Amino acid sequence: MSGDGFAAKRRAEAAENVQSASAEPSLIEQLKDQAGSMAGMAGMFVVTILLAMKIQPFYDHDEIRAFGSEGATKAGFILLELVFIFIFTALIIYLARRNMEKFIKWGVLGILWIAMMYTLYPLAAMVLVPEPPALTEDETDVSEAYIVSVEEGGANFFYVDDPLSGNGTLMYVGNAGEIEHWSHQIIPEDGFVSETVRITHTEDGIVMCEGTRWVLLDAATGEQKEEHPKDCYVGFRQEVTEPEQMPPDWKWESCDGEDNVPQDWTVVDGYLEAIPFHNDGDIGPRDCGDGWLFPSEFDARNVIFAQEFGSEHFLIVSSKWAGMVQFPTQGQQIGGAQLGEQVETTWNITLSGGETFDAATLGAMPGINASGQDTLLLGTSSGRVLGVDVNQDGSVEERMSMQLAEPVRGLLLADCCAGGSNDLWVIEGDHLRIFMGSGLRELTRSLDVGGDASRVPMALHNVDNSQSEIDGALLLMEQNGEWSSMNYEFIPSDMGQFLIYTIPGLIALILSIGMMIALIMRPEWYVINTVGVLVGAGTITMLGVSFVPWIIIIFMVLAAIYDAWAVYKSKHMLELADTMVNLELPVMLVAPQKPTRGRIQMARPETPIDGTPVPPAPRKGMEETMLMGLGDVIFPGLLCISAMSWLPDVEGPLGWSAPVWVAIGTMIGSLVGYCVLMTYVARGKPQAGLPLLNGGAILGYFISGMIFIGSSAFVFNISLF
Repeated sequence: MSGDGFAAKRRAEAAENVQSASAEPSLIEQLKDQAGSMAGMAGMFVVTILLAMKIQPFYDHDEIRAFGSEGATKAGFILLELVFIFIFTALIIYLARRNMEKFIKWGVLGILWIAMMYTLYPLAAMVLVPEPPALTEDETDVSEAYIVSVEEGGANFFYVDDPLSGNGTLMYVGNAGEIEHWSHQIIPEDGFVSETVRITHTEDGIVMCEGTRWVLLDAATGEQKEEHPKDCYVGFRQEVTEPEQMPPDWKWESCDGEDNVPQDWTVVDGYLEAIPFHNDGDIGPRDCGDGWLFPSEFDARNVIFAQEFGSEHFLIVSSKWAGMVQFPTQGQQIGGAQLGEQVETTWNITLSGGETFDAATLGAMPGINASGQDTLLLGTSSGRVLGVDVNQDGSVEERMSMQLAEPVRGLLLADCCAGGSNDLWVIEGDHLRIFMGSGLRELTRSLDVGGDASRVPMALHNVDNSQSEIDGALLLMEQNGEWSSMNYEFIPSDMGQFLIYTIPGLIALILSIGMMIALIMRPEWYVINTVGVLVGAGTITMLGVSFVPWIIIIFMVLAAIYDAWAVYKSKHMLELADTMVNLELPVMLVAPQKPTRGRIQMARPETPIDGTPVPPAPRKGMEETMLMGLGDVIFPGLLCISAMSWLPDVEGPLGWSAPVWVAIGTMIGSLVGYCVLMTYVARGKPQAGLPLLNGGAILGYFISGMIFIGSSAFVFNISLF
């Protein structure tokens, strides 16, 4: 097969067979005669895909994907790849017909060298860099203790024990809960707590709401400073604006009109309500009106993050709606909001369908000094991580977007090792993932987190490491009131970062250059096959991790249609294949029936006046040779790698994950197509390989996906662009 698919065998008796079709042996005899070549080709087919599966974890990161995380579901990008294949094929044929083979040869060799580096680098890193020990999760003897807020940086946090018992305690702690800064006993009205305790920070202290009261606590001691007996799910205290900055009609310092007194606010149900400064608990007519309406998607009972920004704005995130809200301060009369008046926002986002916000964190992004620009990260049930930069003046700017495969249940921006820059800790589905640096490079050490699908708040405590200048860390996780922890220890290497990053790259560079020299100087069948397998594995991996399976399937179907047309109708694929073989380029795998020393060469076919191709005369080393283009290996391999990268990571038999089993099933399906293909190839006829190989791979994916994953193996929200 050529680079995009055509299969043929070259036999020494080809000319005689064309002239004497009646003497052609039976199909069984031909298959037996070619059994060695077929088995060898199948072996290289399998080795190429298995090698791609081996290096897949090295490239299964959003920053490495060809079009980023969002491009993985865009069919337009894969159509663009197909257009590039058309252009490449046309360019090769154009240059070959004008006897400009040297441009073809050196251009293709350059491309192959780059693809080979993509395989050799991770292989060198796997051999040289020691595998760090697996992370483990330790259960702690804590129950009915719910983390309600984690301070920026992750070191200190607040939790409530027995929150709905009427006798709970708000605790402010550090050092993964070992250091108690203070505690505050929650004493609600009539001993009844109607809502989850939520807190927000203000200049005067900490505002706590538990459904029946608005309470201001001293930030240093936890002692109660003020109280409003108002229903309150989330509370704020708006600080007094400098008098010279106040507009003439500004009357909301105290809602009653008192000067130089902070204004307190409560969020209850779908309203933002101002609390009168002199509030005696009377539930009669309210001096401040009925409040301002949040959008209908806002749910005050499911607020996962709230914080004031400056004296004029606060940020609040509920399950379906998030926004930077402006405190109502200008142009309002003491009578309060008009009926149905909406809150004003400088930024907001509303989720649609069944998607929800399930996690939030605020802090400096990785790669930025911890005191730098604050970014709000939001995780959703569909696996999205959205990031926006937030400022004290209430302005918000989009920062980043990441698409993961499973729901995001926990987020934390915190420095794991006292390195001066935060890291991003993500609970995705059942997995803890750690991203470092401005490029969000993922560490290979992940952890399986138990529990159900509930939200997982996290806090982090740095631990001194006597063996290294870099600290370790203790990560605390809470699920439904029960706590667990994970110790993260930096594993130093004798050669440090030089070993981890530089040495594998140098070795890969040297090996790839050596292989290129061997290919140019002595292109024997084993050299061509070695380079072909390495190139195929690298290409499969880089494209396979970049697109979800449905996009790959569309690509495979279109490529198979094109391959059939190019082989049977236009026949330009045959011309392309002969050009590549004549130039001794490793865009094909070579399986000689009787391996001999000598180059794999093939004369250019002669075409008589009537246009009927004449089989080429065999040369040395071509007594019984089967050719398979790399495209016929690459396309089925793409679906294998895509399955490993994008399917839900559930457990499978024999300790392998279900996506790995689907990848194996896909490969087996393509081998079934290969066996059918060989019944045609054995007759010595050029054959389009992709229709059978891709068809078998797709069928194998459907069957194994249903067996090991279920219906979720076929659900991907794809679009054109």
